[in-house]
Amino acid sequence: MVPTTRDSCFLFLVLRTATIIRILTMTTVGILGRPILTSAFTGWRYYTARPMIVVVHGKFRPRSTLAVATSPEDKNKDSSHHHHHSIGQPHHDDDKEGGTTTSGLLHPDQLGPIPMPKNLSPSAVLEFKACPQSFLFQYLYKLRQPTTMATARGSLCHEALEEVFDLDPPDRTLDNLQNLLRKRWGQQRLTDKYRFLFETMEDNGWDIEAEKEWGQSALQLLHNYYQIEDPRLVVRPNPFRREVWVNAHLTADPLLGSTARHGNHLAETLSSSSASTTTTTTTSVPETFHVRGIVDRLDMVKDESGVVLKIVDYKTGKAPLLKYTKPVNDRIMEDAFYQLKIYALLLREKRDEGPTLNTMNLRYLELMHLTSEEGMAKALRYDLGATSEERDEVLQEIHRDLSQVWRDITDLVALQDPKAFVGCDRSFCYCHKCRDRFVPGTLWEPSTVPKPDAGYPFEG
Repeated sequence: MVPTTRDSCFLFLVLRTATIIRILTMTTVGILGRPILTSAFTGWRYYTARPMIVVVHGKFRPRSTLAVATSPEDKNKDSSHHHHHSIGQPHHDDDKEGGTTTSGLLHPDQLGPIPMPKNLSPSAVLEFKACPQSFLFQYLYKLRQPTTMATARGSLCHEALEEVFDLDPPDRTLDNLQNLLRKRWGQQRLTDKYRFLFETMEDNGWDIEAEKEWGQSALQLLHNYYQIEDPRLVVRPNPFRREVWVNAHLTADPLLGSTARHGNHLAETLSSSSASTTTTTTTSVPETFHVRGIVDRLDMVKDESGVVLKIVDYKTGKAPLLKYTKPVNDRIMEDAFYQLKIYALLLREKRDEGPTLNTMNLRYLELMHLTSEEGMAKALRYDLGATSEERDEVLQEIHRDLSQVWRDITDLVALQDPKAFVGCDRSFCYCHKCRDRFVPGTLWEPSTVPKPDAGYPFEG
């Protein structure tokens, strides 16, 4: 007997119903915040906004499923345009067209001339100082690292810590903070940026246990946050600003910047240049380079001089160990606050974020590490100095360092030789993974095996 359209529809509904039941059993789906089968996933609850089923790689998969992770202690209570790219594949916003050879490997010549970066960020500067080759891959060739579990955890925690201050102080509880992370993860877990983290080749196509373990570790970081700060006690106007873009065009000559000791150095330099050049009738403009970044949070605090600003930065990586001699510990602290000093320099150079910022000095820096070797959160604080002269002296050193980095990048790009960008010996560095995607002999290559104990990258 030939099946009718009615029979086909009935068969489809039966298969669809069976699939939905299978997914309900597998992923603990609930409706409107009411979990079912909660015993199947201790510490996790799944909700669905639209219980739709789509076929992915020949398998039925839930679509737009909202995953909500909850810590064991609150089981009874109830940020993304980025895309994941395979290692060694250029971003879609890159102007290059693939850049691969017939063998599937990349060749620098097909990626075009090595460009100068349009701007620098603290992350880019740190990457260049640690590994010029990784900087080449990520910031010049635009072959960015795929999202990792560590970076995903850091991003989600940062978003939750930003949003918790949208709530009234009494509502900034641990439960609500963790729910913000759950909500964010539910919205983003199936996006290209994150989905591949837990996809598997198994029958169900998803590693629920790995996702649960990852989620619990993220929730634990937010739990640790309350060990160093209770957001319910942070009274307005703090946080004064959140997720603030700061940027400035720094002079290539640091002595021409705002933090230089001699304020008339720029005028003297231009005057001297004008006097020695008879063919030029206009004053030359100092060379500059653009630096920008995002400050997690700005607070207003009181000191002996009045109200000053403090930069607060959340870190989901472990706090640095300060168990050595004082000189070594001091160097570790200087390195730890390097990124925040760049932010301070940018604010010092370009105070255009509002009239209040123009009338307040930035003095304090604070790193809120949400974990440490002991598993506890730790806050590290840095005082730039009580006087403007002391602060400018610290920031002038940062300006000099950034100018040197810019000159080093400029010199390497001028060579137009990918082999000039030397890699590092840190086993975790992206240079080792991405280098394998290129035709052998076209890049700098190490003569020895990377060190297995060269350290670990920081989160957040």
